[in-house]
Amino acid sequence: MHTVLFVDDEPNILKTIQRILRNERMNVITASNAENALHILEQNDVHVVVSDQDMPGMSGVEFLSRVRDHHPATVRMMLTGFTAMNIAVEAVNQGEIFRLITKPWNDEELKVVLHQAFDHFDLKHEIRRLNQLTRSQNFSLQDMNKTLEAKVRERTRQLDEKNRELRTAYIQTIRALAEAIDAKDAYTRGHSERVAVYASRIAREMKLETPLIERVYFAGLLHDVGKIGIPDAIIAKPERLTDEEYEEIKRHPEIGAKILEPVEFLRQIVPCVRHHHEWFDGSDRGYPERLVSHSIPLPSRIILVADTAEAMTSDRPYRKGLPLHRVTTELKKFSGSQFDPVVVDAFLGLLDKEGENFLSKNQKFDIYEFIEG
Repeated sequence: MHTVLFVDDEPNILKTIQRILRNERMNVITASNAENALHILEQNDVHVVVSDQDMPGMSGVEFLSRVRDHHPATVRMMLTGFTAMNIAVEAVNQGEIFRLITKPWNDEELKVVLHQAFDHFDLKHEIRRLNQLTRSQNFSLQDMNKTLEAKVRERTRQLDEKNRELRTAYIQTIRALAEAIDAKDAYTRGHSERVAVYASRIAREMKLETPLIERVYFAGLLHDVGKIGIPDAIIAKPERLTDEEYEEIKRHPEIGAKILEPVEFLRQIVPCVRHHHEWFDGSDRGYPERLVSHSIPLPSRIILVADTAEAMTSDRPYRKGLPLHRVTTELKKFSGSQFDPVVVDAFLGLLDKEGENFLSKNQKFDIYEFIEG
């Protein structure tokens, strides 16, 4: 049975968590401060640790960083009411956390995330075992016969399969982060996933290579991650923004890039996130750097079309979603100025083939089909 350690200086929080998880197949240990938690980790096999951020003596980021250094196999998560950009960046960069969970949490979602963390721990453990076994067998390959070589190939196949599963877990983590950002505003729930799906479909229509399509999808999922650094009052404002508020929200691409830069797995999509609001003609209405034409990363140009289509067809507090013909009129009107004409043509080609089904609001990215196809 897996073991999880919760660290929080509020006794009521720890009691609530124990009550929520009392019927789950897991051992739940609690600690009221980081020092006590580190002692528990020395004395017990802990698979997952979930820490609060704001604690006396040692912050959650510092504590998770020490866990990373001394117990690298333990999966680390943060459970906190603070969603400031600097905390998110520190938690990802220093603690290399698996998930960032905000208070108040949803009980069922917390259970699901914990089981995913246990699966993540098991996957990493199995990959280490298979890596060690593969290396050991490779050292003695000269003395092995064909039968044993077949066994090595089977071990390698197993390792590839486990890496594939781990990669899927990373994608689920990215999705969870995108959903957390979208959840700040009820009207944008699911927005990032839909933009990512539309964008990856456009990329396929453009016959791009598989690694680039994958980059488009990840960048689409995280294109708005920088909104974590924008005040909630602006994000969820029910009417149009003032000029000052608009200038504030224009900061989100650069904030998002700064959040993602420390994460090696996501480094290639940083420019795609930073430049997804540039205009194709270099107009000063684009931001942050007013790049022109093909100096704008191709995934950014694709995401801008997908983002515009999703936003126009979705309900907002100040208007209902617009009909499809308004979307096509807008894209054609600004093709060559705001939008890359090649991307617009690919988008319109998909609409010709699929009609409104292409912009279905309940689409999900089939990661298994993508990996195998």
